[in-house]
Amino acid sequence: MKNTLIISNELINKKADAWIVVDYENRNPTVPFFVGKKMLTRKIVFVIEKEKAFIICHSIDKVFLNEPDVTKDFELLVYNTWQEMLELESSLLNKYTRVLMDVSEDGLLPRVSLADYGSVDYVKKQGVEVVSSADLLQCINAVYDEESYELQLKACETTLKIKDEAFEKIGQLISRNGEADEYEIQQFICDRFHEEGMIYDDAPIVAIGPNASNPHYGPTSECSSKIHEGDLVLIDMWAKYDHPKAVYADITWMAYIGDEIPEEMERRFEILKTAIDKGFEFIKTTSETRPVMGFEVDRIVRDYIESEGYGSYFTHRTGHNISVDISPHGPGANIDDYESHDTRQLISGTSFSLEPGIYAPDFGMRSETNVSIQNGRPIIVAGRQDKIIKITIK
Repeated sequence: MKNTLIISNELINKKADAWIVVDYENRNPTVPFFVGKKMLTRKIVFVIEKEKAFIICHSIDKVFLNEPDVTKDFELLVYNTWQEMLELESSLLNKYTRVLMDVSEDGLLPRVSLADYGSVDYVKKQGVEVVSSADLLQCINAVYDEESYELQLKACETTLKIKDEAFEKIGQLISRNGEADEYEIQQFICDRFHEEGMIYDDAPIVAIGPNASNPHYGPTSECSSKIHEGDLVLIDMWAKYDHPKAVYADITWMAYIGDEIPEEMERRFEILKTAIDKGFEFIKTTSETRPVMGFEVDRIVRDYIESEGYGSYFTHRTGHNISVDISPHGPGANIDDYESHDTRQLISGTSFSLEPGIYAPDFGMRSETNVSIQNGRPIIVAGRQDKIIKITIK
């Protein structure tokens, strides 16, 4: 079985006898990791011990599972009736005192909370303690290899280049026409991504003023704002190369149209910049002695922004996991003690954003970079914005 040592070590670390994964019709994304993509139409239960593994499956599904690529790793325990299924579960459970299941405390981590209530309840009724498999799941679903890391670095480099081109385009349009348009710049970025062989799940955010106070604002052909001299512009853009192992770059940068940036804009940006510095430094120093959990970093960043008087305007988590996924929001640990209390560890081979924001009524602002954990050390892979870009109108 793939990652047998990782699973065994996690069971030892959590003092658990087995990892129990339940599924119905391939709703749990971990199932293809175990057995590949197969047509499974009845309830299935994977029971993985430190040295042995079982699949409790219906006789109808056995035809798809009784193959060498599966049976070399799993012993098939076949049922026909629901009573037989429960008896098979019970026969294994009576050996255990503690198991891992795909649950999260208070259901706060939806990417982890995959086991249904009834299945979890049945395990508990057998006198077995259930603890979360959250850290084990991200070892399987969120860790990427060296090839993916190189694709991430390439994506970050190209995205930063296109960001510069987008801000330059704004300056050119305003110098020539007196204004630019959020939607026009958004589409310029999309076209450049396509030209570079990159893909994305949604179009980037280009926003000014109060539009930028909505973290997920997006201009459209029917509804967008004109950009003029004196405006502060937020560009949040994310894309990856069109490759099965590609990882997203996800960045947000700010620019001011004009020669003199207002003092309040500079002050808020400096707060965000310092908040990222504090979060990154905490990861760097703490990880030298112990694992760092996602919520801890959010707390460092959030506490600082609150101390500067802008806590009520920071209305989302500090960051999200980035992995090999269809979106930039991956299945691993988020930097979050706001929307959830993410106790998952920041482990090697994973990546995440750091993107604090201040979304005040007058104007919104965000700064975002990406961090990768390599060999236990955090590395900033998507550049850092040290100051607001100044776009001078000619």
